[in-house]
Amino acid sequence: MKAARKWGMALALLVAAMPVIAGCGNNNDSNSKASESPSGQPAATSTSSGEAKANGPDISKFRKLKVYTVGNFPQPDSKAVVAEINKYLKEKINAEIDFQGLPWSSWAEKMVLAYQSGEQVDLTFAPNWADFANNVAKGAFLPLDDLLAKYGQGITQSLDPRFLEGGTVDGKIYAIPTNKEIGESHTIMLRKDIVDKYGFDVNSIQTLEDLEPWLETIKEKEPAYAPIWLSGSGSDTLAYFDKTRESMKENFRYELVAGAPAVIVLDTKTDKMVISSMESDTAIYRWKLYSDWFKKGYINKDAATTKTSAEDALKAGKTWMKFGSDKPGSDKEDSSATGVELVKLKGNEPEISTASVSNSMMAIGRTSVDPERTMMLLNLLHTDPYLVNLFDFGVEGKQYVKIEGKDNFIKLPDGVATRTDTGWNPGIEWMIGNQTLTYLWDGESADKWQKFKEYNDSAHKVKSFGFNFNTDPVKTEVSVISNIIKEYRPLLETGSLDADKVLAEYNSKLKANGIEKIRTEAQKQYDEWKAKQS
Repeated sequence: MKAARKWGMALALLVAAMPVIAGCGNNNDSNSKASESPSGQPAATSTSSGEAKANGPDISKFRKLKVYTVGNFPQPDSKAVVAEINKYLKEKINAEIDFQGLPWSSWAEKMVLAYQSGEQVDLTFAPNWADFANNVAKGAFLPLDDLLAKYGQGITQSLDPRFLEGGTVDGKIYAIPTNKEIGESHTIMLRKDIVDKYGFDVNSIQTLEDLEPWLETIKEKEPAYAPIWLSGSGSDTLAYFDKTRESMKENFRYELVAGAPAVIVLDTKTDKMVISSMESDTAIYRWKLYSDWFKKGYINKDAATTKTSAEDALKAGKTWMKFGSDKPGSDKEDSSATGVELVKLKGNEPEISTASVSNSMMAIGRTSVDPERTMMLLNLLHTDPYLVNLFDFGVEGKQYVKIEGKDNFIKLPDGVATRTDTGWNPGIEWMIGNQTLTYLWDGESADKWQKFKEYNDSAHKVKSFGFNFNTDPVKTEVSVISNIIKEYRPLLETGSLDADKVLAEYNSKLKANGIEKIRTEAQKQYDEWKAKQS
């Protein structure tokens, strides 16, 4: 499948069954609290609240903004890091944040409850794959066009305009994407020491099947490691690296449809919506390959049920691999994050899809106590290096130290082995503002961000770029189908049971519960959208 298949298919398991929001109310109660301006902020970036009031919008009234995101939470040093963030924001925009860092295991459910209950939500992580379009339809988020024009000039000046299409619904902007790689290409990363030990050549791997001799070696000679670690209950599936011989032969003809259940894909050769488990030979081939590998002992036995990610299993010494992005420098980033030196396989060429430009976005909740101040915060996250690095890497001197004589480079403090040991390693760099403003870790390439630009320039759009399926006309069917997908996809994506048997049961349930109605609606909307593009 093409670009949208990768990230979207993997994470559909987490969010496919999220309930549709019943409705969101307005909360106009404000937080007003007098507070002294802190001192000790970097002189180059400090702006007092009085200056801001004189030269721009009125920020004389203190605000406490509730900010939601998801990651490896809780973190031991969250309180200290947020305190530093708040000292800085008090100076910049006379605001502080009530930081809600949620773990992956409960984030989706908690956000649904927050939207339904009318709880204060000022700024929230709102990617396309977390029911974004439906949340917009149900009024969870504010339109941002006017706010962006008034208080987000730094965003519009720094962000590739193609990104904004990802957060646009019916001609209005409802979310601001993170400034990062615009296209998607994914890979498998491997422990370098094991690769070197057996003389594996990562450049020799052109398809998933090419890995099989390596997997056999690991199984026989490294019994402590699962040759492949999958997490059917999470985002780690082999669909992340979909370079099978069958998919390459078909030139990755199938694209996931943004907003639709993962089983609905667009056949780019016919321009028709198809049901992958019934009509995509490449998908069926993949699932049968996984089943074969599971039987051979290449995949962890608890793959269908475990909540342990491949990255956590790697850190714990249970496997030699993890999944990751093939963006420039990603192997260095992940080596730093895990404390394990990694090398990566070559992914596909980067493709721009609706999913790739919207897989990491921030939205302003309709219940925000101050949308203007929240947009100012979001603008800072796209323009202010000090603030971005506070969120991403924590406090200088505690979580990292700057490298003398190497501008913009940082390393771990002496005596600290991994970023996890620093007390702040939530893994949110790809979610927060402008990633190109972040420091470089020792060992990364000095021209990393120039390579990012080249990577983005080389990315090409997929056929359905800009299309978002609105599930509202078939929301009942989507809810039922999503639960069926949640039940069966872990079995298919991990190969845990016989693929033919699982597919027969899966397809029977899909047919009996309205998958054809969803397909028909998706085709209708796609045809209408396509007609407007010419």
